[in-house]
Amino acid sequence: MIIVTGASGFIGKAVALYLIEKKIHSIILVDFFMSSDKKLKDCFFVHVDMLFDFIDINKKKIDYIIHLGAITDTTETDFEYLNKYNFQYSKHIWSKCVKYSIPLIYASSAATYGDGKFGFSDDHKEVSFLKPLNLYAESKHNFDKYVLSQKKVPPSWFGLKFFNVFGFDESKKEKMASIIFQSFHKISKTNKMKLFKSNDKSLSDGDQCRDFIYIKDLVDVIFFLYKMKIESGIFNVGSGEATSFNNLISFVFKFMNKKESIEYIKIPKNISQKYQNYTKAEIKKLRKVGYTKKFTSIDYAIKDYIENYLI
Repeated sequence: MIIVTGASGFIGKAVALYLIEKKIHSIILVDFFMSSDKKLKDCFFVHVDMLFDFIDINKKKIDYIIHLGAITDTTETDFEYLNKYNFQYSKHIWSKCVKYSIPLIYASSAATYGDGKFGFSDDHKEVSFLKPLNLYAESKHNFDKYVLSQKKVPPSWFGLKFFNVFGFDESKKEKMASIIFQSFHKISKTNKMKLFKSNDKSLSDGDQCRDFIYIKDLVDVIFFLYKMKIESGIFNVGSGEATSFNNLISFVFKFMNKKESIEYIKIPKNISQKYQNYTKAEIKKLRKVGYTKKFTSIDYAIKDYIENYLI
């Protein structure tokens, strides 16, 4: 039995579907509501508030917990709300995994790296130096620090710092959906895309860069770690490449067969102070433990996403 939290969300649902594709049976989906996807009809649903009772009752049957549920809005200002679900709820899952010897994978975030001045290394020694830029990132960072401070741990655990994930079925993320998803729909309506002007004198408008990883690659990494017997720890899960927003949007226009038209607008002050201008995952650690697959190139991933899932 495998428990997947956040199973009605973008990444959680993709992981559940991938487990089914890999012939994994007895999948327990945890969220506030059940996904309507017919492919998940044979999975058992547990409400978020009932998870811990479910674990207590079924402790001997649970083989793994993949904890992907979280409040992911980077503009959320209610810290108590974020703390409840991103930190306290995660701590409770951790304690159950320790108590019942259940392996655990949990979702951290590249947002924990802040403005990147301390780099993007997933070395545990670097975690305490990081300075998140928003409350969401802080809640994720707090759990990473908690995990690394614990002497009692699950038999196996992996904290995954997801970089910018995009791909099929991310519409439920609404304003937190990837810029690729958002640009496709804006270009479809207006034939142009608006990007934030640079808030850094050393960067031209649209040259802000992020590490984008396709959802198909991300779920494969999760499955790899689930299957492997390797040393526990925190891992970056990104492509290891940084792509500028200008190049990214150019690909979107190209695969939509539209003439490129970009307008640069002033970045709101409340966003500017908490904005990541650059992210790029260091993935040496992931490679070192045996994950050797090439990540999908950004242009091919965007092409596949647009042609097979958005059009």
